[in-house]
Amino acid sequence: MITFAFSFLFPFLVSLLVVQSVAKNVKKAPQGWRMTPILALISGILALLPVGGLPLARWLIGMNANFSFPLLAIAFNKAWENATGSRVLDHNASMASWIFGLALGLALYPMALGLGGFDPYGLGWGLSWLFAFLAMATIVLLLMKNRFAVVLIACILAYDLHLLESANLWDYLVDPFFVFLSFGALSNRLIGLLRKVLSDRKGMNGNGQETASTG
Repeated sequence: MITFAFSFLFPFLVSLLVVQSVAKNVKKAPQGWRMTPILALISGILALLPVGGLPLARWLIGMNANFSFPLLAIAFNKAWENATGSRVLDHNASMASWIFGLALGLALYPMALGLGGFDPYGLGWGLSWLFAFLAMATIVLLLMKNRFAVVLIACILAYDLHLLESANLWDYLVDPFFVFLSFGALSNRLIGLLRKVLSDRKGMNGNGQETASTG
């Protein structure tokens, strides 16, 4: 029962993000303790709205059976930022989540789809090297005071409580949507850094030419 109820959380957050975006477009700020409950209520109604005999939220679950906890945390972080103007996951935590998502996606999906003779998905059943890796990553992030460590702790707790419709640890850590989102975020970050470097170089060259012409 708790697993079925929990499956509505991510679709609810997606619905809330959409409703918040619509509110912005009609120039209604989604922030504030008056507006947030209204938007949350609308999002809940949309998630439970029956379509073809199923709640709309379950149609999203039909696209992807299990949405990972890091993706859930990212969606919650964005919805919280829209509602309050503050972030639960700061820049360092967000970067850690993107790197984590892309790294695990590259480690899992190519081999799970038949590249090579080993299927790492099997490591997600019970205690394994995957669990050891998760524990080590959590400890390192805690020592670095990176907030993404809290997300990984939540993954462990959720796995113990069987909150997802899966008994495999991989499904709590990563999913295709999280991987694509991580790839997009890191690519965007890399492009931004390259543009900044090129802009700085262009500015230095311009200043050098101006100095030379003045001399």
